[in-house]
Amino acid sequence: GESPLATIPEFVNTTCPTCGKPARRETDTMGGFACSSWYFLRFADPHNQDVFADRKKLDYWLPVDCYVGGAEHAVMHLLYARFWTKVMYDEGMVGFVEPFQRLRNQGTVLAYTPGRKARADESGDEGVIDWIVLKPEEKADFPRDQTVYRWVKMSKSKGNVVTPDEIAEKFGADSLRVYEMFVAPFEDNVQWSEDGINGAHRFLNRVWRWLPNAMASYDPDWRKTPVVPTNDAEKQIRRKLHQTIEKVGRQIEEFGFNTAIASMMELVNDLYVWHPTDRSAITEAGVLSEAVETLILLMAPFAPHMADELWERLGKSGSTYRVDWPSYDPTVAAEDEVTVVVQVNGKLRDRLVVSANMDEAGIKALALASPKVLEAMVGKQLRKVIQVPQKLINIVVG
Repeated sequence: GESPLATIPEFVNTTCPTCGKPARRETDTMGGFACSSWYFLRFADPHNQDVFADRKKLDYWLPVDCYVGGAEHAVMHLLYARFWTKVMYDEGMVGFVEPFQRLRNQGTVLAYTPGRKARADESGDEGVIDWIVLKPEEKADFPRDQTVYRWVKMSKSKGNVVTPDEIAEKFGADSLRVYEMFVAPFEDNVQWSEDGINGAHRFLNRVWRWLPNAMASYDPDWRKTPVVPTNDAEKQIRRKLHQTIEKVGRQIEEFGFNTAIASMMELVNDLYVWHPTDRSAITEAGVLSEAVETLILLMAPFAPHMADELWERLGKSGSTYRVDWPSYDPTVAAEDEVTVVVQVNGKLRDRLVVSANMDEAGIKALALASPKVLEAMVGKQLRKVIQVPQKLINIVVG
């Protein structure tokens, strides 16, 4: 709880310049946010004994691409860091004015917390306080019929914290990670529920059951020959696999962790249908081997402990975080057919399922020949046709 200066006796212990007696220097001379206003700059060159950081290294590593934190930092650390950076820029110490290029604020975890209604003398001058948290020691003796529960941000001061250690002990650290990322969009608040973490735990168990079973047919040399599906089922599951690689990679970049996990859940459901766990032997070793490796690597950012364990069981060495992210083939991921929505004056009239290779002229001809469209055009004149390629066609009549 003290400044690092307090650990240096030759600095702390001195002589009072007034009375000449032994004295102690004050070590807490700066605000609590002084160090946090520039520490990120030191990360670029942490062992430099001559200057706070070498300018070349600062120019290489900084400014920070993305800052992730709580919204409460906006008027504290972030504000002060910007001030300090502007001063350092004016002094020629850094080559940028803004220290952080992008900001993403995560939501908070809320607990269903017991409290009581505030008395008149507790409401303050403006009467804004209407509810007060019951501390754990108060809750036991407080009348249940007077207890009022609310969703409140977890904090030690409120005594409503669920510690990660106890959850990891019961469900595992990976289940906790998956739950926190899946339960809501990144910026939203999360209402803590053990039912929710049970769902994440069940999903990881499904992955754990499928992968070891599929590993029985895994071919470590599958990359040496082209993966060529031999039937429609193999083609469809490989398409789903490559679509999921693209989705999860893109959604991670966009902080869409909940949708990334949802995409993997869809993939796992399809894998169970394609290759049930009670299936003892298969012939499509290339497709299966690609699916096994890819699923482990897709899971790694969300459930790293399980992913590393399965990676080792696959005969691989090292951690998954040192392995390249799987790449996807757009031609494999492409659908054979697409659904085009057909509107007349903005109102839905039909849906056409067409070949993904059909040109816009062909889609337009099909849309204009649709019986539902022709019915909507009776007695009216075609004005124009607006097309969103392979997605929508709007026929304007009047």
